[in-house]
Amino acid sequence: MSDKCFKQLPIGNENFAYIIQNGGYYIDKTSYIKKVFTNLSPVILFTRPRRFGKTLLMDMFKSFLRVAPDGSSNREYKEKLFDGLEILNDKEFTDKYLGQFPVISITLKNVYGDTFTEAYEAFAYVISNLSSEFDFLHESNKLLDSEKESLRILQNVNQLRSLNNSFYIKNFLEFLSNCLYKHYSKKVIILIDEYDVPLAKASEKGYHDKMVTLMTSFFNVMKNNFYANEKADLPIEKIVLTGCLKVAKNSIFTGVNNLYVNTILSESPSFDSMIGFTKDETVKILKDYELDDYFPFVKENYDGYRFNKKEMFCPWVLVSFIKDAIEKKSQNIKVNAPNYWINSTSSNALLSYVGYLTDEDNENMQKLMDGECIETTINDSMNHDDLSMHKAEDFYTLLLFTGYLTVDSYRTENIAGEDKTIYSLKIPNKEIRKCFIQNINAHFDAVVNQGENKAKLIANELFEGECESASENISDLLSSYVSIRDFATKAKPENFYHGFLSGVFTNCSNFITDFKSNSELGDGYADLIFMDKRRKKVVILEIKVSKSDDDFEQDTNDALLQIEKKKYYEPFVRKVTINTIYCYGISFYNKQCYIAGKKIK
Repeated sequence: MSDKCFKQLPIGNENFAYIIQNGGYYIDKTSYIKKVFTNLSPVILFTRPRRFGKTLLMDMFKSFLRVAPDGSSNREYKEKLFDGLEILNDKEFTDKYLGQFPVISITLKNVYGDTFTEAYEAFAYVISNLSSEFDFLHESNKLLDSEKESLRILQNVNQLRSLNNSFYIKNFLEFLSNCLYKHYSKKVIILIDEYDVPLAKASEKGYHDKMVTLMTSFFNVMKNNFYANEKADLPIEKIVLTGCLKVAKNSIFTGVNNLYVNTILSESPSFDSMIGFTKDETVKILKDYELDDYFPFVKENYDGYRFNKKEMFCPWVLVSFIKDAIEKKSQNIKVNAPNYWINSTSSNALLSYVGYLTDEDNENMQKLMDGECIETTINDSMNHDDLSMHKAEDFYTLLLFTGYLTVDSYRTENIAGEDKTIYSLKIPNKEIRKCFIQNINAHFDAVVNQGENKAKLIANELFEGECESASENISDLLSSYVSIRDFATKAKPENFYHGFLSGVFTNCSNFITDFKSNSELGDGYADLIFMDKRRKKVVILEIKVSKSDDDFEQDTNDALLQIEKKKYYEPFVRKVTINTIYCYGISFYNKQCYIAGKKIK
């Protein structure tokens, strides 16, 4: 890599003006200002996975549109800020929109807590801080004294955090819009980022109904100002929202009849490339940092997302990779592919679902882990509260819209007289598969430790020679287990089940001892061995994989014959302190297992 001085990478910074003024790298998305704000829909919702650049996009909108506190367009400053960017080429639009609107820009990403009260107080802090930006309204000769007093209450967090003053939060957007409209005599634009975070967090923590009530009132401005009186001189020009999920209209958007929603599944090409990096943009930024040779590597590890028909990359992941790659190359260290996603997104919703998956769903999860596609319908307008019902369709919808899965293809099919879209979904790339591995492993650890502690139960059954009950309990675990296979290699099938049993027995280390895998014994290497805590009983396991359940008996007998031929048990026979040795042949076919045993001592 050369000693070239590169532009700063905007990692963790979502402030458009700061990035531009400090020479940061920016992928030009300004042409979408016109597409969004000339769209005829008064309320627009864009849903994309987290970390795809929604917040920076909204801040860019604000920077372009917002009128200065003194009422001027501050045109010289804004033209300098947007110098060289595509939007300034459209003089007609720029003259009409640049610095011409009062803007209320709010993010709800911090509106959460373990209880509703905590979340409400967090909301109060957000509203109070935002209200302080409009302190100049106290000097306005167009506002009533009562309106200025309400603004003081909004700015006083100690007053606002009381539930008795929830009226002010519920009506905040409508109140402030009216004030700004009266002060400027200009229509207001409202930008709401991460609109669904309060509902998602409330669903996780169990206070969803209370949060829906609060947010429904907060969002009432969408219907009150556009639909209540069509002939009125209304104060709001447009409302734009971003989030991960499209929440059903029978929730917070009740009565908002003309809401335009653009999701990753929307077939309109107008906004496909607005959020996230396209393939061409990804190639460009890699080239600009002299990392263009790494595009195949980046594609393999971080690509795979499809927004409608566009191939898209996650900006935060790509920028993080470039930063790390530059540092490593400068130190002559091999560039690898860190997992950035796993530390940036919550797995709580995923894990809460995994415990409720049916056998069919577990098979689908296995297919995903093996790099295959699964087919399902999608509930693209579910409520967060629907997640508590643990329907498979909602589970896959959640994975899709939060970025764990992507669409490979889709088709329309008539089901029970109704046309349904069937989506083929897959894990987009290696990075996301690593997230699955961590989350599935966490779930499996919970499964084997739950209830009667099946791991301990199985170990005890093997110490007592109870083959049938041990095989039944292992099969029960297999039904909810998704193996972590490496589909990029050609590993032996036995390895999958070997890893499964290793996971089982490492979860009862307080009950067994001397657990060993592929240990040298006799004239060969035994698959698995372990002893009881008193070191008086030994279990030796030889693993086989059958082609069908008809082959179970023959394969387990072959396994026992291998143990005897290789004399795996011989070192234990000679020890006088060991009084019991059980040898087992265990064979697997899909999610069934069969065990045959032989007591040697």
